[in-house]
Amino acid sequence: MLDLDFKAALRSLARSPGFLATTVISLALGLGAAASAFGVIDAVRFRALPFKDADRLVIISEVPADQQGPCRANCIVSYVTYANVLRVIPLRTLDATEAYGFGAKSLDNGDQPRLVFGGITSPGLFGLLGVRPELGRAIQQEDDRLGAPPVLVLSHDLWVSQYGSDPGILGKAIKLSDSHYTVIGVMPAGFDYEVGSQFWLPVVPILDPSTHPTIRTITVLGRLAPGRTLAQLNAELKAIDPAALVAAGSSAAPTRLQAAPLRDRYTSSTESHDLIFAGIVACVLLIACANVANLALVRALHRQREFALRAALGAQPARIARGLWVQHTVIALIAGGLGLGFAAWFLRTLQSLAVLQSLRPSGMEYRLDARVMEFTLVLALLVGGLLGLVSARVAGRSNLQRLLREGAPSAGGGRWGSRAQKLFVVAQVASAVVLLTGAGLLTRTAFHLAALDLGFNPAHVAQGTPSIPHPWRVKEKYVPVIRQIAAELAQLPGVAATGLRAEVPIGSSGPASPVAVEGQTAPLSKTLSPASTFSVSPGYFRALGVTVVSGREFSEQDAENAPQVAVINEWAARHWWPRENPVGRTIRIDTAPSLPMAVTVVGVVRDNKAAQQNLLLAELGPEIYRPWEQAPAYAVSFFIRATGSADLALKPMREVLVRLVPDRPLFASLLSDQVRDQLGGVRLNALQIAGFALVGLFLSLTGIYGVLAYTVGRRTHEIGIRGALGASRGGIERMVLGDAARLTGAGVLIGIPVALYSTRLIQGMLYGVSATDPMVYVVVSIGVALVSLVAAYAPARRAAKVDPVIALKAG
Repeated sequence: MLDLDFKAALRSLARSPGFLATTVISLALGLGAAASAFGVIDAVRFRALPFKDADRLVIISEVPADQQGPCRANCIVSYVTYANVLRVIPLRTLDATEAYGFGAKSLDNGDQPRLVFGGITSPGLFGLLGVRPELGRAIQQEDDRLGAPPVLVLSHDLWVSQYGSDPGILGKAIKLSDSHYTVIGVMPAGFDYEVGSQFWLPVVPILDPSTHPTIRTITVLGRLAPGRTLAQLNAELKAIDPAALVAAGSSAAPTRLQAAPLRDRYTSSTESHDLIFAGIVACVLLIACANVANLALVRALHRQREFALRAALGAQPARIARGLWVQHTVIALIAGGLGLGFAAWFLRTLQSLAVLQSLRPSGMEYRLDARVMEFTLVLALLVGGLLGLVSARVAGRSNLQRLLREGAPSAGGGRWGSRAQKLFVVAQVASAVVLLTGAGLLTRTAFHLAALDLGFNPAHVAQGTPSIPHPWRVKEKYVPVIRQIAAELAQLPGVAATGLRAEVPIGSSGPASPVAVEGQTAPLSKTLSPASTFSVSPGYFRALGVTVVSGREFSEQDAENAPQVAVINEWAARHWWPRENPVGRTIRIDTAPSLPMAVTVVGVVRDNKAAQQNLLLAELGPEIYRPWEQAPAYAVSFFIRATGSADLALKPMREVLVRLVPDRPLFASLLSDQVRDQLGGVRLNALQIAGFALVGLFLSLTGIYGVLAYTVGRRTHEIGIRGALGASRGGIERMVLGDAARLTGAGVLIGIPVALYSTRLIQGMLYGVSATDPMVYVVVSIGVALVSLVAAYAPARRAAKVDPVIALKAG
């Protein structure tokens, strides 16, 4: 029986190619969006983590004792806490506790040194994750002790790309930065834990043998013992004596330990993105389903005479309903197949984005897999069934006698059908308003950020940051090297200015603020006091294009034994000495715990974000600059302002840094690229929402057009009477356009409050614009209204051209 229904459905759809194409395309967009959303959310929230006993894996973090709630980001533990507490105090709720860190080294493979990223791991990490090396062995306890021969494990990708999958790699020595390591293993393909690791080293051998390890923090994983719960583990961590953490030396301030599921580490990184994405897709799917339901309803209403005749000839209502269900299921399945193609493309695009690749380990990628296909199939069958029910309801209300008597193709269900159509269109318009409002807010954010005054000029500027070797990190060794680098960079051809910058934390002096300014009796509050100062060279402000607004910048005379001086930014000048000239005033800075130093302000520079990690969204605050010679530090970044393209200066800059700081990781880039990359993330969010919003608007306009076209067809007789009684063509056009305006207005009035509520989700992604920005709402409302009237124009023109004589005869 179903075979006959299936063949009949294909014949019926073949007779209506326009209906078939329109419904399939509309539904494919909705189902494809839904499949994409499920693929994104499933990858992080539902799919099993790609590790053994993943449901028992937890991450342990160390947080301030007064912090409320779980750790949401930067969930780490100080190394001394891990070594002196977690590895010493037995925890009955855990059957394994391991740790790892992440860093960079320079790989010397006989050609140009290459920057590679890798991890340091405790011996049991690979076993905890249930992964074995493809070749050789993993890191063992005997490798993780002071004095042990340095060894490493390679990733599969690095083994293939740098060593040609050489099976004899085991036992060979590889130079990473300034040390040689013996290869003991190669991990299987696809394993790069945590994210992007190309090699792994044991922890202890690379520690500084002194009492101050170079590893400050580390990420700690644990595995719950069988039958134990996360609540029991947190209770056991809470019971650890806080004095033990302080005694470990991790921090002078009280801290506490807490645990959370490992999955939280990855869900928190994209939580806002996932929720917003799901909401966008829900709107698109609603619009698509409403649009297809509208088309199905129109077609069913036009087929009422056919349904009535079939019923009069003996066809059972169940048979008619089953045939309609098969027809719409076929449509939904075809649309689902096309939608999966769209989802596959979209998920591949998301997966290729570097910002998303750096958030999760291999195995948690966005991809079109069997789970996504099953979800899409179920959703397609559900949508097809619901569409079949809509048509079956119309078929069940068909009455042959009334149709023959009244002659209207919709007489059996015209009022119900018309009301349903209008409700569908109102829902579509409201959803489009919500999507377009979100897109408008993010677009305004992108424009604000693109025009944002950073306070410096990143064009033509190259930045290079070398990693100073540990033995050099004493003043007598790094100062001459840094001076030599600065001198050679200044001599490079095509260089207009050079400078360097280092960040130096301000020493803690107890509960009081470590910064005090002349003219005030109390130290500055935390909100007015910077946590660090910036040590810069005399040419730094010129290299970055930062304007000196008063006083002077540093010069070569500001040497180590010269009077101690400082430059502050405009924000500090405004808040520390309102309406006064700060030049010549004195600042007391704790350069070390309880060692205050008085420095004289010699200049004020323009507020700028050059020293902020987030160049776009960082908030302005107080900044103190000191001459690098008076406050030297080894962790410096060098800057070159080129007279021409900064690309041409980047290579010679790299060569100088590699030669003078050999065998060390080097980070070098263009400042303009950093700004572009950060702005690119904002633009991506805006483009995603704008793309879905335009799809939703297109589907909404299709729905408006369909309803008005059908309404005009139903009202041909009425329109003919109006024309016969003297109604002008303009009046008939205004009548039809008025119907469109009422539907659009209702949708806009419903959509605005929904948008006001839903756009709160993206408040954190906005800059320079409020989630309630009236301009966006007004522009979206007017835009939707105008575009809707454009969609209604063709049916209105058709109505105005109705010949009254022909219409009256047809009636």
